[in-house]
Amino acid sequence: GLAVLSLAVLLNGDGSGGGGAYGRVLAYLVLATSVLVMSLLTFVFTAPVIGRVTWVRRRYLVLIHDVLLQFMESIEWLTGTNNKGYIMHLTVEKLLRYGYVKPDEMDEVCSMAIVRNPYSRMVSIYMYNRFGSKESFTHFVKSWYDLMIHYRTKRECEEYYTPCHCLPQFEFTHVAGEQIVQSVVKQEELKFLKTKEGAEEVIKKDSSVADLPAPVRDALLGMPHTNKRKTDKKWWDYYTQETLDLTYELYHDDFHVFEYDAVLTQRPDLKSPLRKVPPTKSKRQSMLRNSSLLASDEKLKRKASIKRVSMLSHNKQVLSDRTLKVLQEEFEEDCKKVDRHRLSNLSERSETSMSTSTN
Repeated sequence: GLAVLSLAVLLNGDGSGGGGAYGRVLAYLVLATSVLVMSLLTFVFTAPVIGRVTWVRRRYLVLIHDVLLQFMESIEWLTGTNNKGYIMHLTVEKLLRYGYVKPDEMDEVCSMAIVRNPYSRMVSIYMYNRFGSKESFTHFVKSWYDLMIHYRTKRECEEYYTPCHCLPQFEFTHVAGEQIVQSVVKQEELKFLKTKEGAEEVIKKDSSVADLPAPVRDALLGMPHTNKRKTDKKWWDYYTQETLDLTYELYHDDFHVFEYDAVLTQRPDLKSPLRKVPPTKSKRQSMLRNSSLLASDEKLKRKASIKRVSMLSHNKQVLSDRTLKVLQEEFEEDCKKVDRHRLSNLSERSETSMSTSTN
């Protein structure tokens, strides 16, 4: 719009008089700035460049987040882009810590996340972030592995160090090992929700979507797949033994949390990556399809985790010192409730056991 306005001024102005000269200079300046910004957004600040070229991404973050959005963001209205990034790119921990979502809201709303097989996801990441069709999948995965050095070594999730597309999926759903998002749905299971009749049928068969809250199930019914990318072969055919091992090393927690098989069954010629990265007992909670079905003590534990994350916020405009103090007191009280509930359960079990032995 500014570029068109500047062209109109240049074409219609005669340049006579001081005001006309200044007007033409200003028009040229605005036009040049518009062309520069348009060129940067079209050819430089693209997903592959921002995601994979660190120095470009960091300058983009400074320009967009630290300059423009400092006075344009709206936390109240959640316009999509704020000075901490795009809302849809933020992990649940960041949403709470930055104050974009309040603890009570996260605890009460019907939230959900859709996850997918990490092997399939890596191919999708490749198709979106590759430098043209000539870049091989093997070269991309090696480059992606190097790009994730800050996450691999320090678990660094800030966009300045680790692009959001690099992060494992559990980072978007879990905090400190606890699942915070209420419901998790596997992309592979969306086929059960293409029609209402089909959903009712699979629910009768006690399928994996049976436990989903009704609002989530209804929202997913008939959801179209609008951004599907065409490939010249099946996603599993992109893999070699090397890329399979690297992908599993990067996202092994996703395999455990979301219960995906580490063995690529479609490729019997490839060995299991578990031979190089043996499975370890994860401290992260396995996927829950509906956390509202948790036992009462587990619900309290989830609520306490949500409040704990919010207390880490440094945004004083969102969380004042008084609010932080209240949250701290509530968190401590929740922890006491969990302990009392567990002690009560243990006492009841002990009494039941003693009664049984007496009889």
